[in-house]
Amino acid sequence: MDADVSPTRLAALTVAALLASLLTYCAYSYFFHPLAGFPGPLRARIGLGGWQTVRAAKRDFGWELGKLHDRYGAFVRTGRNSVSVVDPAAVSDLYRFGGPVRDKAPFYQFFKVTAPSLLATLPHDAHNLARRGVSPAFSMNLLLDLEEYVDSAYDEFCDYLDARISESNKGKATVSMGELLQFLAMDVVGELAFGQSFGLCKAGYDTKDYLPMLDAYTASSCLSGTQPWARPVLHRWLTRKLGSSGNVALGEKASEAVARRLAELEKGSATGDDSSLRKDVLSKLMSAKNPDGTPFSVAQVKVQANSILGAGSDTTSITFRALLAYILKDKRIYTKVMEELDEAVESGAISFPITYAAASKLEYFQACLKETLRLHPAVPWVLPRVIPPGGAVVAGRHFAGGVEIGMSPYVFQRRKEAYGEDAKVFRPERWIEATTTTMTNGEERKMLDKNLLTFGQGNRICNIALMELSKLAPSVLYRYHLAFTPRGQPDSPHRLPGRTIDGKMDPSEPWHCESQWFSHQRDFWMDVSERSVS
Repeated sequence: MDADVSPTRLAALTVAALLASLLTYCAYSYFFHPLAGFPGPLRARIGLGGWQTVRAAKRDFGWELGKLHDRYGAFVRTGRNSVSVVDPAAVSDLYRFGGPVRDKAPFYQFFKVTAPSLLATLPHDAHNLARRGVSPAFSMNLLLDLEEYVDSAYDEFCDYLDARISESNKGKATVSMGELLQFLAMDVVGELAFGQSFGLCKAGYDTKDYLPMLDAYTASSCLSGTQPWARPVLHRWLTRKLGSSGNVALGEKASEAVARRLAELEKGSATGDDSSLRKDVLSKLMSAKNPDGTPFSVAQVKVQANSILGAGSDTTSITFRALLAYILKDKRIYTKVMEELDEAVESGAISFPITYAAASKLEYFQACLKETLRLHPAVPWVLPRVIPPGGAVVAGRHFAGGVEIGMSPYVFQRRKEAYGEDAKVFRPERWIEATTTTMTNGEERKMLDKNLLTFGQGNRICNIALMELSKLAPSVLYRYHLAFTPRGQPDSPHRLPGRTIDGKMDPSEPWHCESQWFSHQRDFWMDVSERSVS
């Protein structure tokens, strides 16, 4: 070290150099970066990032992003290299098959467990090839053959509720409906993807702490997607926190299911009689092939089965809760739903267990389901894509290659540009009016469907959730009288304050909503009694 340069001076020079570098970096991000012309939070415009990370940590992403779009317009810069857009013209550019922007952003790789699932497969072409391999497992034709397994899980759900009602001396039972609906969704996925139910509804509680594991996994994956360097830290924390419970139990469940099915296949092959072999999602996954024609490995089957559980149980239960709540909140809507159900039963149009085909013809109920998917999408987060090298035009704006851009189903589907002046109002009639109008030759309904990003577009639509919700929600409404358990009473089971899907604190709300990767509803309790049916 030069004798003329003291340690103090060297430290000062180092700090000055770092500050100069930081200022240069911030100045470039603000004035010269390809996204310099887009408005947004100051920290995003100067390249420091962190806005999405804070939102992921506080679980208030959807409504806070909505505020930014209300302030700045259709395009908002949410990070140094990321943009959120709510222009309807962007839907086709970003999510249409064969559109100019094809690949998922690196954000999704943090949902990878071991081998990539469909969700974590980033390049469009690779995703398309992988999807072809597993698409037979999720085809509606297959799922319609599996309705008996959905009905079996529903029977255990009803057995639990009936027992609780019978135990009560009030003729009604107060139950954690939010939790119970996730038990039901998990039991259905267990039947379809693991070969047998998890038995959660039958037990009446989370037997292996599956729910905390799934919640921690998706929340930490979303958080680390905003700050990639944090992935190892979060992974170690998650392993320490849940290593001996939920995630291990899920791994064991997948291993047991695959081993059991392999044994059944070997037995069928040895005897030459495979008539008793169960044809379900698991069997299709086990017969799936990779793009090069090689069969799926046991590890791949396990990954895909577990990914179905993670995605299917949360998306279905979130939508189920929201659907019941929206219907029950409005007496007019509830009356119309029940009149339609009662008339369908009396006419013989439906019987129990309800088939998906019959449930699909309940026009007003299906409109309520569509409206629920629109107003309370299970995934409120931006669904990011990466602009290809050479750039691309999205909604009339040119973006440089490498920019990450996407749309939030929650924010977009509440914009008047997408759904009219009453976009923030739950109004199922919009779907029926758009279907019956002749003035636009059906184009209005096509536009409503096109703008519905809840389960993705086209080949990304979730058939399992649609079948389950269509069958089970009418069944629950017809069989039981449901009412929100009041908050603030001395014997109230609630532990959290009421909060709306918009983030507003409201003691009359039946739940406490969060908005991160998933739009979970916590603390959702209901008073349940048998419904009088004439």
